[in-house]
Amino acid sequence: MKHGSNRIRAALAATTILTSGLAMPQIAAAQDADEAEQSAEIVVTGRLRGNESVQDVPLAVTVVSPEQLGAQGALTIEDIETLAPNVVIDPVGAGPGGGAISIRGVSFQDIEKSFEPTVGVVIDGVFIGTNTGQLTNAFDFEQVEVLRGPQGTLFGRNTIGGVINIRRSRPTKEMGLKAEVTIGNYGRQEYNAVLNFGDSDVFGVKLWGYDREFDGYYDNVTLGVDAGANSNTNVGGTILYEPSANFEILLTAEHTKLGGDPPVASVSNGTDLICVLFANPNPMPPATFNLIPDQCNRDLEDDLYTVFSNFLGNIQYSEEAYSAQINYSFGDLTLTSITALRDSNERQTQDFDATSIPFFQTDRTQFYKQLTQELRLAGDFTESISGVLGFYYFDNEYQLDSTTILPGGAQSSNGTDHNTKSYAFFGDFDFDLSDRLRLSIGGRYSIDKKNYRRFVVNGIDLTNDDSWKEFTPRISLDYDVSDDLLVYASFARGYRSGGFNGRAITSTAVEATFDPEIVDSFELGAKSTFLGGAGTFNVAAFYTKYDDKQEEVVQATPPGSPNPQETVTQNAASATIMGLEADLRVELFENFTVTGSAGWLDAEYDDYFVDLNLNGSLDPGEDASTREMRRTPDFTFSVAADYKVPVSNSSELALNARVASTSSYQTTIVPAPGDFGTSDPRGIRPATTDVSAAATLRFDLGTTSTAYIRVFGRNLLDERGIGSTLPVAGLFTFAGAIAPRQYGVAAGFEF
Repeated sequence: MKHGSNRIRAALAATTILTSGLAMPQIAAAQDADEAEQSAEIVVTGRLRGNESVQDVPLAVTVVSPEQLGAQGALTIEDIETLAPNVVIDPVGAGPGGGAISIRGVSFQDIEKSFEPTVGVVIDGVFIGTNTGQLTNAFDFEQVEVLRGPQGTLFGRNTIGGVINIRRSRPTKEMGLKAEVTIGNYGRQEYNAVLNFGDSDVFGVKLWGYDREFDGYYDNVTLGVDAGANSNTNVGGTILYEPSANFEILLTAEHTKLGGDPPVASVSNGTDLICVLFANPNPMPPATFNLIPDQCNRDLEDDLYTVFSNFLGNIQYSEEAYSAQINYSFGDLTLTSITALRDSNERQTQDFDATSIPFFQTDRTQFYKQLTQELRLAGDFTESISGVLGFYYFDNEYQLDSTTILPGGAQSSNGTDHNTKSYAFFGDFDFDLSDRLRLSIGGRYSIDKKNYRRFVVNGIDLTNDDSWKEFTPRISLDYDVSDDLLVYASFARGYRSGGFNGRAITSTAVEATFDPEIVDSFELGAKSTFLGGAGTFNVAAFYTKYDDKQEEVVQATPPGSPNPQETVTQNAASATIMGLEADLRVELFENFTVTGSAGWLDAEYDDYFVDLNLNGSLDPGEDASTREMRRTPDFTFSVAADYKVPVSNSSELALNARVASTSSYQTTIVPAPGDFGTSDPRGIRPATTDVSAAATLRFDLGTTSTAYIRVFGRNLLDERGIGSTLPVAGLFTFAGAIAPRQYGVAAGFEF
């Protein structure tokens, strides 16, 4: 393609100049690693066209290298939130490896697998269809791309906020070993290794292993033990067979096991029934439970790290994953097939009331399986037309058995059996209108079919099925103002699939469905290089209309129901979100590089109707449009500095410091007691400033091998407070806390 060729060469040259000062010529292996980092920083694959310069795509995307994650002692992809604008990632303790990911104010946190995520996590081309297991470890990443805004054309359903596109390293076909050990406070022990071997030509194998133990930073004073422990084991292998330059097969198999205990902190107060009954003398009604006055009305900062649960709870999660990717190139086109299977089993017991009395405990067993098949053709179709054309198939099965233990030992059991089949045809093409002007047009037609069975202890055993069809278009126009400046304007639509009420307890709710929600996003952006290519600066402004928004609604149940209320999902709201974003990278002088990002959001509900009395009309006290949208901080900001100092002819010292600031934001949609139009203030995550730093000494072990030792610290100011909160139907309220100061040392080698 002729379009942008000068700019691509300029960007490549600029990044070469920028990166060349970051590695010592005397350290051959370190130089090779930096060259790989250079490639990761300038190349993106998120448009499914193969490798493209990040400065050449009309798309808001932040590229995160493994070096950036490693420099801050990264644990999982949760750590990318401080490296990309308008991104929030909160862990969800109710599901193993679960994440509440928000991009540009579009978020979702439920671990119920009958609901769909709003941000897609894609690993080596495979879409993960549930929030559980999204926060994967980051050791073997080659690159992470954060694609902001709806990605409904290329990635399909449930990517209305964006996509986190992860690429792990490929087999090198050469003998090599990379290993690392990390020891930190709170009992952190982490061991990683990647082994490569092959025939240096046609055949290569990569084996990896990851094991992590963490004692947790909560103190359970009821049981006298630490709480919040977690463990993560991931082992696997990839076989690469490449008999010719235009044909390759990649086969991957892996096993993941998660464990630990899921702690929650009590933030119940006098508006919650548990405190009304048991926090004061002479509880009403009479009960045999001990009183819990010190477990109510607690401080929402330091008190959060002292917890009272009468049992720890337990996480048992295992997953097997298999994928086969085949790439065949002919002429200027590449045909790609990706077939993948993921199969997981989990059981989680948890004390949700967060107190020392047995008030509300759950035991949830879930089985999940997904099969995906993607077939696409990408490349240059003519001299002036390039793009991608493809087909996608998604099939998942999900079963849930859940038991809730209530005061006095009473039990309530329910279950779900759920199946989804989704088909999609998509295309996205670039048309070179001139050497500098390019038009991109794409679209995806999706068909979702779901069936569902819900059975509850009160005798409900009903089924439901439904289907939805949606077309999600995209169009953009970009123009090379000069070799160093690209400007673009775009429109994109995304949709999140409809579904059923996975927590329904009445036949009315089981038989109800909710429709897809739609996000239309308009974006203006510019991508530039400056200082002769030593720096890049990218900006984007966006305006998003969010229609038929799916929200959890607590509503009255029909007369004769076993409970007076239940939580259902409805297309209850619409919203408008607008914002600005900026990404910066610049080498100020030799061996000293600064990266930064900034984001601003303005997110408000246009309408939000909660039909409390089920009469179908908006009555006084049913307008929730003045509540805050979840995980929409007004500002996100980060700046990091990297400086590399030669120590000797065979060693260097790399210094890294980062400051990231996020303004306060709401984490719950539940109304404040006595104020239906305001979200519960206990759900506000306070504004935080995260200061992190690391120092890495890297040295030669020989002509082709290096070793390093790193000391690091995260949240050095030890900022504390609410991480996320959930009030439960006026009964009790629990929360998770911001991770306190963590520090450690890592040592590794590579040859």
